[in-house]
Amino acid sequence: MLESFLISPHPVLSDCVNNYSLCKFESIDRCLAFPWLAHPDTSLAFFFGDTPIQIINANSTDETKSTSKICLFGALTHCNGIMTFEGKFNTFVIEFKPNGFNKLFRVPACEICNTTLPANEVIGNGVSHLYEQMLYALNLPEMAYFADKFLIDLLNQQKSMVTNDGITRISNQLLTTLHANVTQYAFQANMSMRNFERRFMEQVGTSPKLFCRLLRFQATINCKMVNPKKSWAEIAYECGYFDSMHMIKDFKQFANASPAAVFSGNPWFMEQSSTTIERAAL
Repeated sequence: MLESFLISPHPVLSDCVNNYSLCKFESIDRCLAFPWLAHPDTSLAFFFGDTPIQIINANSTDETKSTSKICLFGALTHCNGIMTFEGKFNTFVIEFKPNGFNKLFRVPACEICNTTLPANEVIGNGVSHLYEQMLYALNLPEMAYFADKFLIDLLNQQKSMVTNDGITRISNQLLTTLHANVTQYAFQANMSMRNFERRFMEQVGTSPKLFCRLLRFQATINCKMVNPKKSWAEIAYECGYFDSMHMIKDFKQFANASPAAVFSGNPWFMEQSSTTIERAAL
């Protein structure tokens, strides 16, 4: 079983980080393979045990790609192959808010979209020191403490730089609405349509409309995991699709398969467990 333990970041980081998670999985007698589906999130993963292997189908020829011990995962706008896990995994993940990575590291999110990269090549070697601290941490709260300190130091360095809070406000709003009225949001952000879309792409990684489609697709996956007995028609309605055909179209684009095929081919979706851990602020 894949176990995830969630813990919130320091409140100061609430505009930048969604949560921290510690994922544990051991596969001594089997290899766990699952599609690397499209998703709207940027994340930073620290692998303290084994690392997964990415299998990419390039022109019908499988190409394998190893994962760095400290890996930066950009948002994905399409299925990016298969990730295989074999061995013992103990992974700490920083899950960023829509434009949180850009706010902290000043790296255009669109430049890391659809990529998995060694983190030090993008954000510097300071992240290696954080890896060493967390490697010897006693528990998840202590790991979160080190992550907080690292990210808050970065945030303090950015205070003299101008950040357009309109994109922060709108992108976080989209997490709950799942609908993109770009004209309305550009007006709320006090920007022209062209400027809004350009800044959104730079800070979040995709266009506003595509970001909403990815959010809705992810919400559909999560809804089915929590409510496996619900029909796909019910889930499509609850997640804001006009009808089931629009949902199926998104699955074809973002997962290369129908909704039923994604879940029948990946029964481990239903085997995951998640526990939230409380912690004291710094």
